[in-house]
Amino acid sequence: MNQDDIELLSNHKFVTAKQMLIVIFTIAVVLQSVSYFIPPSEWLNWQLLVFITSTNLGAVILAIQAQRSADDIGDVQRRIFTPEFYKSMNSISKLHGLIEAEAELQGHSIDDELKDMAPKIYGLTRAYLDVRATEEGITPPDPLVEKPPQSYEDEDLFQ
Repeated sequence: MNQDDIELLSNHKFVTAKQMLIVIFTIAVVLQSVSYFIPPSEWLNWQLLVFITSTNLGAVILAIQAQRSADDIGDVQRRIFTPEFYKSMNSISKLHGLIEAEAELQGHSIDDELKDMAPKIYGLTRAYLDVRATEEGITPPDPLVEKPPQSYEDEDLFQ
């Protein structure tokens, strides 16, 4: 994940009231200008009535569905983004800032430091777990792998 992705995630783009008004005004101007070029008739009035009714009904149905989706998203966010989550993220952010500051003091970038530290941390953790597993007598179970129902020849697979 690069900086652009992080910026994209943190800066949500919503339709503003000004943008909504511009769209509504543009649609109104276009529809009004069309009505000046077409002579009114009973058939045209019925067509416009059906069009207006169907668009309004569609907008109401879509608004209800959008609100239901927003409620579902809100429920999930409330379950995930708890105060403990925010405390943890704050701690991780502080740790990141401290590592970044220390790296800058030593004349390194945070990426260089992480590239250097990652294999060391992994090796240390792996060695610790191996020693603890030996001391505790813990062995991972061997996975049971069943044989396929029939064997295939290379000629059958690669023709």
